Amino acid sequence: MTEQLLTAREQLDALFAPAVVEALEQLVAERVSVELAAIETANGDRAWLTLDEAGAKLSVSADAVRMRVKRGRLEARRQGRRLYVSAVSVERLG
Repeated sequence: MTEQLLTAREQLDALFAPAVVEALEQLVAERVSVELAAIETANGDRAWLTLDEAGAKLSVSADAVRMRVKRGRLEARRQGRRLYVSAVSVERLG
């Protein structure tokens, strides 16, 4: 085999069955989601909110929050299929 750099995914694919790789990816995604939700700002509030939580703070629907993210009015991060909105950007907008 030639000397080449493999991504972590390629290394896992080479070593484990596809079901094991998928389970590992799901475990990592869930763990990151939990840790992201646990991050707190200085005043004790969470730094990242779900669409529903952001919508409640802005008195709008989750779809309205999603549209504001698409328009660039709210800062957001994606974790897997979930979208989290920055609490700071929600406070600035609200």
